[in-house]
Amino acid sequence: MIPAKNNIIVQIQDSTPAEYAIMNPITGSFDLMGEREHAWFTATGTRSKLDPDTLDYFLERGYAYLDEQGEQQAIERAFAEFNAEVTDGQVQLMLVPTYGCNLACTYCFQHGIDGRPQLITKEIVDAFFAYARENFSNRSQKPFVTLFGGEPLVNSAAQREIVEYILDGCAREGYEFAAVTNGYDFVDYVDSLKKVTVKEIQFTLDGGKAVHDQRRITHNKKGSFDHVVAGIAAAVAAGIPVNLRSVVDRENINDLVQLAEYCEAQGWLDLPPEMFKTQIGRNYELFECYVKPQHLMTQVELWAEYAALAKAHPVLYRFHRPDFKGIRHLVDTGDLYLASFDTCPAAKTEWVFDLYGEIYGCTASCGREEYRLGRYWPVVEKNDAAIENWQSRNVTTIEKCRSCSYNVICGGGCGVVAANHNNLNIHTPDCRPIQELLDIGVNFYAEEIRAMAEDTIGTDDTAQTETITIETPVVHLTGSSADHPGHHTTGCLFCGFDLVYSDKPQAVTCGICGGTFESTIVCPQGHFVCDTCHSLDILDQVELVLTGSTDSDPVRLAQSIFELPGLNMHGPEYHSIAPAIIVAAWQNQTGSRDRAQIHEAIRRGRSIPGGACGSYGACGAALGAGVAYSIIESVTALSSASRADANLATAAALTAIAEHGGPRCCKRETITTIQAFAHSTGFFAADSLAPYTCHQCGRMQECIGTRCPFHPAHEN
Repeated sequence: MIPAKNNIIVQIQDSTPAEYAIMNPITGSFDLMGEREHAWFTATGTRSKLDPDTLDYFLERGYAYLDEQGEQQAIERAFAEFNAEVTDGQVQLMLVPTYGCNLACTYCFQHGIDGRPQLITKEIVDAFFAYARENFSNRSQKPFVTLFGGEPLVNSAAQREIVEYILDGCAREGYEFAAVTNGYDFVDYVDSLKKVTVKEIQFTLDGGKAVHDQRRITHNKKGSFDHVVAGIAAAVAAGIPVNLRSVVDRENINDLVQLAEYCEAQGWLDLPPEMFKTQIGRNYELFECYVKPQHLMTQVELWAEYAALAKAHPVLYRFHRPDFKGIRHLVDTGDLYLASFDTCPAAKTEWVFDLYGEIYGCTASCGREEYRLGRYWPVVEKNDAAIENWQSRNVTTIEKCRSCSYNVICGGGCGVVAANHNNLNIHTPDCRPIQELLDIGVNFYAEEIRAMAEDTIGTDDTAQTETITIETPVVHLTGSSADHPGHHTTGCLFCGFDLVYSDKPQAVTCGICGGTFESTIVCPQGHFVCDTCHSLDILDQVELVLTGSTDSDPVRLAQSIFELPGLNMHGPEYHSIAPAIIVAAWQNQTGSRDRAQIHEAIRRGRSIPGGACGSYGACGAALGAGVAYSIIESVTALSSASRADANLATAAALTAIAEHGGPRCCKRETITTIQAFAHSTGFFAADSLAPYTCHQCGRMQECIGTRCPFHPAHEN
């Protein structure tokens, strides 16, 4: 048995006895462990003997493998999953209408770009949209357009006219819109943005008024703070999502406290994260940008100092919760990020198109001739070799990254930074201090991680029973073998509470089949699952619940199914769940009860492969609309009008689902299918269906947030 290459271990500070976090990004596992297990993983010679249960646990979690071949297979699976996510992800098309700016900041990314014509023309904007249609229309999600510069939102007559023209193009093409702006003139653009769907507007504030106005000034040396905060307030009032960025170095890091207090006083920190979020960008030397290099900080210096500041000033916890390479995501959602084999978006999920008709791979390279990838105007020219070189860059093609234990967190770093230090060779690493950042991050969120561990022990003692002989037990938090949220393998299957045992039986009702029983074992919250239902798989449970149901509202039926213990957030089971719910609700409405039809709906749904929405271009839940119609109307391949109507039911569901874009969400697609079925068939009174609000959006990394019609933000 060998320890996994990608294990990362962090000691929890001030823990007695010594406590360590262990994580593996390949399997997504994260646990707490004691000194004995730590010694096994870090031994340089012969390892101490551990009991078989503990070793099995290490194998199960992907912290160890029987041999190198097994580990390589796991890495290849993770790489395939990563590539699938990138392929299915939304592409950002960054359009630079000008390299000019109305500010003269003490630092500037765009220093060094020569002065040619200052503003993009309508002809070149038309060429941009034509190029986008030709090259990005074959993806599952439409791209979104981000204005970048320079300053894209200057309030001059010429620039307002061209921005309006770009907005009209986005509205016409159905592209979401975003902008990276200094915010100085933003209030003058608020009304214009009503014609598009705004993904977010990024503003920059570098501290409180005094500090910000020293750093981000106009050409005549006036401060910009009041203009920027007026723009942010206008965006908030208009319901436009705000991404507030601070560019930080030694000169202003302490003043983040003043900025946080200001934002709190404005009520911005009380907004939901999809409407107001923050980011901290480290001021760094990309080219020849900064006139005060003595003020620059390393990543470790920045985040160590921020962590110390937040401890002294808790308002910073509200202002900005650092990600620390996925640790914040872990404590927020219970999951680690997907292993990232490439963190450089250039020519993959990000493209830049400037006002001269030139194409670049990313914002760090735009305007630099050595990184130009082609032209989109006046003629389309692509440097295919250069594009392929960027697109093939990942930790499997960078020699120094292949054996690095941090490679799928670092992802090879920034290709431009790497190339700047290695004679323009992008297949070299921009190494990041991953261990140091994780050390800071795990300890920054240590209390929340311990709380997760306590919840795990209190409601699900699987980890402890699996490692019962370990002196300081590994505490199972998340990863490859983690139970899905809502699925409890010990205690009550519904809520995880410890069961109560008594010597006197009491009458109870099974929450799955609805049968009445007497039991001496009950849940303090009133839940009960009979022995028969306890042993059923999830679709058997679905069939049993629907067969015993009386509700004729398919949305309410779906809500009850979604609460079943053991139901995953996503999976091919929803291909059966959608048609079975529709059939059961229709039976309850008409009084025509036939379990065989519900069983048949589940059987047909089982044959639709997982991931069909991506690989087949047809969501399995939407196909369930056709399955349900075919069962209700006894449709066959030889049917005439009813065959067409079954196809139309599927088409209506697919059309409704397509309007959401992606990524997939099986619960969203199931409810959408049910609603579309009601509208297209008339089998149900569509306007009378129960409303549905999702309260599980925090459980999935890919949630589309307020773009989802069922997001809590839309709840009346």
